[in-house]
Amino acid sequence: MSDAATAIREALNAGLNAHALDLARSAAAGEAAAPEIDYLAALASARLGALGEAEKRLAEIDRAALDNSPLAVEVWSLAGRIAKDRFAALADRTTVAAQDFARAAIGNYERAYALGGGAYSAANAATMAKLAGDTPRATRFANQALAMLEPGGDHWQHATAGEALLVLDRVDEARVHYAESYRMAGHRFGDVASMRRQLLLIGTESARTLAETLPAPQVIAFSGHMIDHSERLSPRFPADIEARVAAALREKVAALGPSIGFAQAACGADILFLEAMQDAGMQTQIVLPFPAAEFVRSSVAFAGEQWIARFERAHARATRVVLATEEGFLGDDVLFEHAANLIQGMAYLRAMELSAHPLMLTVLERGAAEAVGGTQATARNWVRKGGRIENIDIAAIRGDGPPQNRAPAAKAATPDAVVAQPRRMLQSLLFADVSGFSRIPEEYAPRFAEMFLGTAKRVLDSLPYQAVHANTHGDGLFLVFDLPSHAAEYAHRLQREIGQFDWPALGLAPETGVRVALHTGPLFRIFDPVTARHTFYGTHVNRTARLEPVVQPRSIFVTEEFAASLVAEDQDRFTCDYIGTMKLAKKFGDARLYRLRLAKEA
Repeated sequence: MSDAATAIREALNAGLNAHALDLARSAAAGEAAAPEIDYLAALASARLGALGEAEKRLAEIDRAALDNSPLAVEVWSLAGRIAKDRFAALADRTTVAAQDFARAAIGNYERAYALGGGAYSAANAATMAKLAGDTPRATRFANQALAMLEPGGDHWQHATAGEALLVLDRVDEARVHYAESYRMAGHRFGDVASMRRQLLLIGTESARTLAETLPAPQVIAFSGHMIDHSERLSPRFPADIEARVAAALREKVAALGPSIGFAQAACGADILFLEAMQDAGMQTQIVLPFPAAEFVRSSVAFAGEQWIARFERAHARATRVVLATEEGFLGDDVLFEHAANLIQGMAYLRAMELSAHPLMLTVLERGAAEAVGGTQATARNWVRKGGRIENIDIAAIRGDGPPQNRAPAAKAATPDAVVAQPRRMLQSLLFADVSGFSRIPEEYAPRFAEMFLGTAKRVLDSLPYQAVHANTHGDGLFLVFDLPSHAAEYAHRLQREIGQFDWPALGLAPETGVRVALHTGPLFRIFDPVTARHTFYGTHVNRTARLEPVVQPRSIFVTEEFAASLVAEDQDRFTCDYIGTMKLAKKFGDARLYRLRLAKEA
């Protein structure tokens, strides 16, 4: 096994599926023929729910060349899993399509078993046969799986035993094995998620009960008040209660069990939460609204040198650090709102990967004034989506009355230079163009413009809302929307309509298609004296423009910022499948990208 394959497998074991796919993409770019890397990329894609992507990657492997190697067993088993997931995605499992997927899954698992796949393949074949209504076949495979298992073994062995016993309706014995599997799995969250999905697929009352022995890790979106500034007139988080807040957070983290946390890293509750998580060996992802040095100046340094040191330590120990924007603060509080949205959305995306439900944990004084991107506003947005919140009441720790009975807090002064400049606003951007347009014969240009731009306008007019900005140039579209869901809806409708074009009739190749890029970020709205209309400026316009050239024709690629913001908006029409980190055009850096699709599509 290569070093790259080892690193990818370790990421998969830890449930870091997005990171595993990044590693696989990087390794594939450097190796001429690496079927194991293709397999691992397919596995990561499948775990992320991107079944189409998984199928494409698996199709790149020459299975005949693998002979009866261990990798061949893994490849056929994954093919079985993908067919099984296709089956599971169908609401009606009695249809012809459902039965076709069931038969494909059983056949692939049988092939893996025949190649030496052992108990794992037999147990999966047994489960699918059970779901397909073939009880004799299910019983035969379940008994074969149990016969192949040896005493002891790792967490997968116990999970396999539990599944086979469940197929045979020996539920109490199955529960013992699943409990031991969970204990042995530790922080291999991806493995636990796979076991849970299998039980939820079976769907019987016994299976759902057994799933309770395999609790998913708690995914936490955190928000809390900062330590009081020296100019604050009314105490909210005075420094003398820091130890009590820290103790309450450590107690809460311990009670929640294995967890994954998302938070900013301001002085006070944020850093105390990160310290509690990191000291307990938990994964933490820090989302900063702008670069660290400026964040420290705005949200850490006023509390003293010791807090700066604690920020640096938490920053260094984080599993990952994300910048909501790489540009400066410039006094725009909307950047804190952007970071808060990303924390919420990223927590939801991570929880979906792990078949879990995210939790918001707050250190909040209820009834306190609501600031843009602050804890009160973040908690309100989470509740609006129906999310669950657990709060550590800082007023109770402080031991005094509610905020309305105390003097208001002092408002920090803002430099005149900052006040005078335009403010940025959060917007969702769309860039689109037609692949191969530069090769269109001159005589077809008028007809192309009529069809392409006419369709783009008709789709825009069909929306129940308006784009706040629209511009075109040749085959290029640039649109700005207030909400991610607005941009997603337009992108989907545009792809659907233009996908019906007869490209050869326009002098272009049959495989021609529209490439659509979506991103969310802070923009300046300014007046353009040349066009005598308002337009949008900023680095995030450039970032979206540099994404569009790397999009595959007939696809919609979105940035992580867009995907998280879309989820945070509380819509269920669209979903985003992670596809990896890709280099943007014109050396504009890398971006973590997702493919947008309708939620009901496979």
